[in-house]
Amino acid sequence: MRALKSYYRIYRLCGVPCFPTPISRSCAVKSSWLPEDLTEHFDAFKKNLISEYENVTKLMTSGAKECDLIPLSECWKNLRPIVDVIEELDILLEADKEVDQLVTDIVGTDTEDDFDDLKAIAELERKQRNVQREALEKKLLSLLLPTDERDLNSAVIMELFAGAGGKEAGLFAHDLMNMYHAFAIQRNWSFTVLHKTVMSNEECAPSHNETSLSYVRIEIEGEPTTESGIMSFGAYGQLKWEAGVHRVQRVPVTSSQNKIHTSTVAVSIQPKYGDVDIDIPDNDLKWEFHRPTGPGGQNVNKSTSAVRLTHLPTGIVISCQRERYQHINKGLALDMLKERLHEIHSKSQSHLIDSIRRSHLGNLDRSEKIRTYNFPQDRITDHRLNNSWNNLYRFMKQAVGLSEVIESLYKQDQRERLKRKLCTGDIKS
Repeated sequence: MRALKSYYRIYRLCGVPCFPTPISRSCAVKSSWLPEDLTEHFDAFKKNLISEYENVTKLMTSGAKECDLIPLSECWKNLRPIVDVIEELDILLEADKEVDQLVTDIVGTDTEDDFDDLKAIAELERKQRNVQREALEKKLLSLLLPTDERDLNSAVIMELFAGAGGKEAGLFAHDLMNMYHAFAIQRNWSFTVLHKTVMSNEECAPSHNETSLSYVRIEIEGEPTTESGIMSFGAYGQLKWEAGVHRVQRVPVTSSQNKIHTSTVAVSIQPKYGDVDIDIPDNDLKWEFHRPTGPGGQNVNKSTSAVRLTHLPTGIVISCQRERYQHINKGLALDMLKERLHEIHSKSQSHLIDSIRRSHLGNLDRSEKIRTYNFPQDRITDHRLNNSWNNLYRFMKQAVGLSEVIESLYKQDQRERLKRKLCTGDIKS
C-alpha cells in the first residue's frame, strides 16, 4: 500500500509510468472462512470481544484486588491472541478499501491508460495481502474453535457390532471391516484385528464364502501430519465421524427369494489411552511429619519419620511409617498416591469409553442410521450431510470417496460450532 501511494505521487510529479501490466477492477475478496449469513453475528461478536478485552485491560491496570488478578490475567491471555488477529485482519481489509478507492479515482479519467504501472502494483499488493489474510483467517478459526486434544490421538479402537438383519448384518460387518482396512492402507496407517467373533454355522449359509461377523475389535494407528484441515489429525480425529449405525440395503447372497433386505452394523470409535505418567505439582501436596506410633521398641517415638501426605485437589490422604527414615517414607507415600490417582484415572477412562460406546450403538435400529449403502441403486447416502454419492463398489472395496465424506463432515461440524459460538456471543469459552 505504501509503495502504491509512493508511485502515485511520483507519477503526479514526474508523469512517468513504469510497468504496463493491467489489473482487474474487482473489489476486495470475500472472507473464505466466514459464511455470509454469519457476518452480522461475527461483527457483533467482534465488538463484544474487543470491548471485553478493553474492560479487562483497564481493570488489570487500575488497581484490581489481588484475588481478582489471576482470573483477570487468564481472561486477558485468552482474549489477547484473538484481538491481535482481528486487528491485523482489519488493517488488511482497510488497505484493500484504500486501494479500491485509489483505482476508482483513476478509472474514467483521461489519463487512465497511463496508470497501468500503478494498477499492476495494486494487483501485486492485493495478492500479497490475500495470502496474509488467508493465513490470519485460518489462525483466527483455530483460536475460536480450539482443536480437541483427542483428535491428535494417533491410536483408535474401532468396534463393529452386527445389528438388525441377522447373518446379512454379519456379512456387512465383514464388508465394513475390509473398507476400513483399505482406508488405513491409503493413509499408510497400521491396522490390527484384536478380536473377532464369527457367527455360528447355523446362522450363516454354508454356500457363502465370506465370513459373517457378529463382533470385531480393531486397533488402527496413524500419526498426525503437517497437512491442513482434518488431514492434520491422527487416526481418532479422522475416524470418529464413522461412529454410529450404518445401514445396508441389498439382496443377500444367502437369500433365495431375491428380495431386498435392510440390515445394520454399529460402529464404535474410541481413542486408545496409553499408560498415563502421573505428574503431581508440588503445590498440590501437603506434607506433615510426626513420630511413628504403635509397637517398635524404644526407638519408635524418637524421630519424626512418619509421613502424612494430602493431595489437595482430591483430598486423598496417604499415611506411611513403614521405614525408620523419613525420606524413604516420603518416597513410598508419593508412590502410593500416584497409584491411587492412576486407579481413579483408569476408572474414569473406563466410564468414558462405556459412555462413548453406548452413544454410538443406540438401539442398533434401522432408523438410527448415519449412512445408508444402497446396492440396487449403487448409492451411498450420508444422512448427516443430506448428500449421496455413486459407485458403491469403489467406496466399499477401495474406500474411494470416504476421505471426501469425512472432510465434509469435519467442515460441517466446524460451521455449526462457529455458528453456535457467534450466535450465543460466548467470547470466553
